[in-house]
Amino acid sequence: MFAQFGQRVRIAFTGCLAPLMLASIADAAQLRGVIIDAASGRPVPAATVTIVDAQQSLAADRNGEFLFKDVAEGAFGIEIRHVGYATRTLSVVPGPDVLRIEIEPTVLSGEEIVVTSHRAVRGQSPVAFDNITQEEIRRTYHAQDVPMVLTESPGVYAYSDNGNGIGYSYLFVRGFAQRRVSVLINGVPLNDPESHEVYWIDLPDLLESVEDVQLQRGVGTTLYGSNSIGGTVNLVTDQLTGPRRIVVNSGFGSYDTRKFSVALNSGLIDGQHAVYGRFSRIVSDGYRDNAWTDLWSYFLGAARHDAQWTNRLYVFGGPEQTHLAYQGIPRRFIDGDTSFVWEIDGGTISPSGVAEGDRRFNPILWGGETDNFNQPQYQWLTEFRPSDEWTLENTLYYIKGEGFYDQRRFDRDFGEYQLTPFMDIEVNDDNGEIKIDTVLIDLAEQLVRRRWVENDFWGIVPRATHHHHYGTLSFGAELRRLTADHWGEVKSANPAPEDFVPDQRYYSYKGAQTVASLFGQEILTPFPEVTVTGAVSYAFKRYERYDDGFPNIWEQRVTHTTDYHFISPRLGITARPHARASMFGSVSYNEQEPTNDEIFDVQDYYANVADFFDDTATLADGTIEGHDPIMKPERLLDFELGASLNQPHWRAEINLFHMRFHDEIVFNGQINDDGVPIRANAPRSTHQGIELSANADLGQGLSVSGNLSLSDNSFDEFDLYLYDYDTGEGSVVDLSGKTLALFPNRLANVRANYEHPYIGLSAHIYHVGPIFIDNSNEDASLIDARTVFNLRGEAKLQKLVGWPGVSAYIHVNNVFDAEYEAGGYWDGDYLFIPAAKRNFFAGLRAVL
Repeated sequence: MFAQFGQRVRIAFTGCLAPLMLASIADAAQLRGVIIDAASGRPVPAATVTIVDAQQSLAADRNGEFLFKDVAEGAFGIEIRHVGYATRTLSVVPGPDVLRIEIEPTVLSGEEIVVTSHRAVRGQSPVAFDNITQEEIRRTYHAQDVPMVLTESPGVYAYSDNGNGIGYSYLFVRGFAQRRVSVLINGVPLNDPESHEVYWIDLPDLLESVEDVQLQRGVGTTLYGSNSIGGTVNLVTDQLTGPRRIVVNSGFGSYDTRKFSVALNSGLIDGQHAVYGRFSRIVSDGYRDNAWTDLWSYFLGAARHDAQWTNRLYVFGGPEQTHLAYQGIPRRFIDGDTSFVWEIDGGTISPSGVAEGDRRFNPILWGGETDNFNQPQYQWLTEFRPSDEWTLENTLYYIKGEGFYDQRRFDRDFGEYQLTPFMDIEVNDDNGEIKIDTVLIDLAEQLVRRRWVENDFWGIVPRATHHHHYGTLSFGAELRRLTADHWGEVKSANPAPEDFVPDQRYYSYKGAQTVASLFGQEILTPFPEVTVTGAVSYAFKRYERYDDGFPNIWEQRVTHTTDYHFISPRLGITARPHARASMFGSVSYNEQEPTNDEIFDVQDYYANVADFFDDTATLADGTIEGHDPIMKPERLLDFELGASLNQPHWRAEINLFHMRFHDEIVFNGQINDDGVPIRANAPRSTHQGIELSANADLGQGLSVSGNLSLSDNSFDEFDLYLYDYDTGEGSVVDLSGKTLALFPNRLANVRANYEHPYIGLSAHIYHVGPIFIDNSNEDASLIDARTVFNLRGEAKLQKLVGWPGVSAYIHVNNVFDAEYEAGGYWDGDYLFIPAAKRNFFAGLRAVL
């Protein structure tokens, strides 16, 4: 399989690269120049010079000099950027003369603070990536979660529990779930340290305050934070340097979705200070029944710019409340069969009372099953520029999380909830003869539980950047610490022992994670046409579970301290044979540890420590200490190739990847009692594919863009061990050669935009190939391929109302009312998560 796939990839790569190189030969010339500080008259080293139409960049040397070879003849625009200087754009004509270009010192724009260690630069960084600009975000975003907006990037898939993209949403990149995608906001790691997950629901309306998003695929350039396996998402928030303005955005849509946001930007005050604030509210009933969300959001920022210093402070977050909708529904029920008996919500009932084919049905029937959480974040970003050659940066952050979710459960053993069995009198009428029996009650027919978590997460990331004659050296460190308190309460039980007290705890434990890392990166330009990037990082990670308050069924209280040491090297080369063409190749190695619950789940009453650790020890107080977890870290070797061609009115790109895995932690198709996927190590697996993208400006306000991703994500070797708790028997299923669950083998996007002074129109076609929701690849687990058509229209009302920034807009999603499922899992049957049919969102945006 791999040989055939590799041959197809080589043919495609050669075929795409040849026209790129042929096109790059025509109309060759040279552009030579020197960048000068307008105030001092001295050369400015390491300024970034970009040919605007080609998006081709290079860095000036230590003498401020730069050279583009083989550029197109005739006038074209270039842009010069440097920390502490105003960006300058001018038109130039290539020739034999050396251009002298002066740039003006100014206060920092701020974005450079968060780019040096983990932002890729086109034509320089050996990584496949997309930059999603603020304007592109505005064309796609209305109120949905961040993952839904990222699906227009190559190799990205997303879906949400409630069907319309507002609530619990999940991101996949190149076949990897978001727990293996590193997410950063202004350089601050966002992945939960214990679960590696990203809870987008805690960041509603964040995209209203984002300058841009960079999505890197593969290991990428990120050297700290959560280990990047599938990709990296870098979100850069408002830089507090825009014009003074107030932005009001309000709208409504299908499923009683409503949004209101108001933002204020002060602009620069006295040339030094700036403040920004936004408040938002989003509510929605959700596409699925009883899948509502009630979200609040705030974002506050302040900045001070001095000659050599820039300081920025951000505070953002907002409480959320959501009714859970993670459970799926059987295919035959979606197709209209309601004659069968089905275990729903922990109890056995018949769904016959539900309308036939009601694909919006949510099996979580109890209205009190809600998630309630608040996670404010505090960020302090500092940059100090002691000289033109050195830049020192520091990021300090603190994240406070606290919340709970309630669940109703049926037929639960008293022991699991630390309840005391009791004797009861049972009276029976046996053919007129009254019999009185004493029976042991050790089962709760119905029980409501509440699960809490409270955590404190802080970190510091100092970095230094040195611009030298041949390139840029950056290095730094990271220290972060999480402490978390977990506990569960029984709210009510029926029947309940006489000594039952509501809110009594049935589990409690504490967790912690400590991470210390060092990293360095050299971007070397030995020749103007070649950039070599080398990077290495070392990370020490310690996971802890302690203060286990209650024994499990094995009479165990469990603790563990597990250490990991990871070294991740990366090497890449970028070549620019022409100012409008570039190509790169890279090889990277990375590792990622299991999550804390994968090492051992203290909440699982039935978990035996011997099934999770190769070695154990009994401490003096009887606590069992685990050593050498059975769940191993996953190891990745990532090979990447890419090429791009930039012409004045169009751009094309091709990327190839081959990712070899050992001990990949994979979704085995099932979920646990909380809706969390159950995982296992696969000894060997492969992710490989090809990604194509292009965009073109057709003139007269019309532009088109598109991308295509073809991939093969499969097991090379994997024996899945299954255990049937009803029969007490185990089995082994050989999944070698099978496709990994929950990711399509093809994805495609096409978008056409038309911009006019008074109207804007956008049409989007999104194609998703077939998806297996289970690694067995049974036909019954297949979600069929689908193509969805979306429209957006905007009326710019400046002429009507007299304000240039007022517009009305409408998004119509799934225009042709396609019925499809977006996700699912196995739970004694294949259960699917339906997606919304045709829906809309309309609003009014005013910039005052």
